[in-house]
Amino acid sequence: MYSIIIPLSWFLHIILCFYLIRPLQIVLHRALLTLIPCFILILVSCHNLPYFHMSSIISISLYWMITIRLIQLIIFSPNEIHSFRIYAFKFLWFFIPIVPCQSKNSISFYLFSASIKMLLYHWIFQWLSNCEPNDSYGRLMMFYINICTGTFLNDIQIVLVRLLTLNKYSLLEFNNYPFLSKSIREFWGRRYNRLVGTLLKEAIFDPVRRLPYSSSTIGALASFIMSGLLHAHVAVAGFGASSPLPSFLFFLLQAIACWVEIMCPFTPPKLLGILLTHGFLLITAPLYVGLFTRAGPEFYRFNKPLLFDATWFPKLPVPNFCPK
Repeated sequence: MYSIIIPLSWFLHIILCFYLIRPLQIVLHRALLTLIPCFILILVSCHNLPYFHMSSIISISLYWMITIRLIQLIIFSPNEIHSFRIYAFKFLWFFIPIVPCQSKNSISFYLFSASIKMLLYHWIFQWLSNCEPNDSYGRLMMFYINICTGTFLNDIQIVLVRLLTLNKYSLLEFNNYPFLSKSIREFWGRRYNRLVGTLLKEAIFDPVRRLPYSSSTIGALASFIMSGLLHAHVAVAGFGASSPLPSFLFFLLQAIACWVEIMCPFTPPKLLGILLTHGFLLITAPLYVGLFTRAGPEFYRFNKPLLFDATWFPKLPVPNFCPK
């Protein structure tokens, strides 16, 4: 019964926001009536979630993403959407982020990409699961590669959507070669986790920077603060972290780095920019990514990837040493 009440409560709140709260003229009233139920629902929905399960992390993220979308559509831009169908699609987009197909890559490319990524993902997953948990830079780098290759499911979904729509539509690519990022702004704004990045741009960055006396810098800071709150909650409710501050600090440092890049009087060469960007990400990664690398064998036991136990799927030999 509890598992049914939670999604129904969110669904009801989304409907009430559109029909009853959105028409209110006073922004403060819209904000209070939107956010107070959201935060109550987040606390109730994320109470006693099992630690180290990706399902818990996804659930927490989804509840925050719903809240962020409501901030956009009900508080900042209540007159942007007049049709409930379009309003509902803004939330369904989290599950099926359909976009017009503009990729120059063929369907065969995505099939090949998915196969290689899955092979590498299984290999790194097996390798890290055999090693003692730690947040050494070697392990953090391997986990970063693991995150990038873990998007093989996204590639498979892209193939299915393009086949079903005859190449008219595709899915938003989760990543856009983040290892090529020449700056922190490029990494977070255009290359890594484009699903959440797109949401934050539409719901927080753009509305905040359009406010009186605001700017793009303030909009970016607000976006990183919101992302920091989301991930801080993931740390506590999804991993049982004793404090949310390190995770929040990680995203605050990213915001500061973006500001430093803006203020910097010169742009470094491409290769140097890539090295500086990933050097900074690696140094700060233990604050948040360390939650995953320090999680231990239970994290890998609970989150086996697709076809991991399939005997017919090829396996790469696992090294007999651990990344340091």
